[in-house]
Amino acid sequence: MKFFRSKRGQYSYGFNLVVRLALGCLFLWSSLPKIRQPYDFLSNVYDYELVGPKLGVLVAMVLPWLELLVGICLVGGIFISGALLASIGMAAIFTFVLAWSLYQDLEISCGCFSASGGELISYSTLIRACVILLFSIAAYISIFTIRPCGEVSESNKATCPMV
Repeated sequence: MKFFRSKRGQYSYGFNLVVRLALGCLFLWSSLPKIRQPYDFLSNVYDYELVGPKLGVLVAMVLPWLELLVGICLVGGIFISGALLASIGMAAIFTFVLAWSLYQDLEISCGCFSASGGELISYSTLIRACVILLFSIAAYISIFTIRPCGEVSESNKATCPMV
């Protein structure tokens, strides 16, 4: 059973849990088509025109599995801070890549939730990536406001309400 020092800790825990589960499901959902159809995802990576052939293959091989691992960790509650940091990194890079592609006027598929076809990048795609980035950052910050009290004794019962 967990105990928190304040209502703020309770709310932070609830917020963190909801955001973690949502981000975890999102990463799981986005990774599976890329793992099933790696060559289609490789084509999407090349469409962004930011990496060469060798780095493109590396990105197409590693990114879907990283998304899967991060999703499993976030949903399962394993290595939460590391998974959220990876989520922040992936979201930041993808936000930059989308912004750069929109600046270059590329009419390409996002490659987010399907390895072949899918929606074309737009400002709504960029906004979605920014929201994912902001929620990842907020969930990571909320980890530091969650302060478990540990064992409850007679002396700290008043300052440690149960969740």
